[in-house]
Amino acid sequence: MDTKLQDALKKANEEVEKAGINDPELRKIAFSKAVDFYLHADKGSPQTRKRSDEADIIKSDLWPNIASSTEIEEKKLRDVYSLKDKQILLVMPSIPGGSTADKQRNLAALVLFAYSEGLGQEWLSSGLLAEAARHSKLYDTHKFAKNLKHDWFRSAGIKKGIKYKLSGPGLSHAKGLLKSIAQ
Repeated sequence: MDTKLQDALKKANEEVEKAGINDPELRKIAFSKAVDFYLHADKGSPQTRKRSDEADIIKSDLWPNIASSTEIEEKKLRDVYSLKDKQILLVMPSIPGGSTADKQRNLAALVLFAYSEGLGQEWLSSGLLAEAARHSKLYDTHKFAKNLKHDWFRSAGIKKGIKYKLSGPGLSHAKGLLKSIAQ
C-alpha cells in the first residue's frame, strides 16, 4: 500500500478518535472526509485544484494554437492578447479602425478569433465580448450589439443570452488583422 495512503488512513483514524464520535454512520463519514483531506492536503481543495488545472490547460493550449493557426510568434501574440481568469483580453494600446463601430467590430473579431482558434470555443457569450470591450474602453451599451450585426459575425439567442461566432469572412478578416497588428 502507498505510504501516503497509509499516513492518511492513520491520521484520519486518529482525528476520528479524538473527535469522540459514537454514531457508526457519522464515524464513517468523518473518517472518509478526513482521509480525503489528508490525501489532498498538499494540493489544496478540490475546487482550487480544478481551477488551477483549467488555467494551466488554457495557458498551455492558447498560445501554441493561435501561433500555429496564424504563423505568428507566441511572443508577438502576447503583445496583443492577455489571459485573465480564463478570459482572453486585448492588451494593445489602441484597436485599429476608423470609427468606434469599426473598432468594436475589430475587437470582437480578434477576441472571437482567439477563443475559436486558441481554445476551440466557437460560440462566445455577449457578456464576455462586452467585458473585453470594457477592458479596451470601447463598450457602448446602446450600440455595441448593433455594431456586431455585420457579415463577420453569426449570432444565436435573445437579449442577454446572445452568443456570437465568427463567420467565414470574419475569420479571414480577424486572421489578416492579427497578422498586420503583430508586424
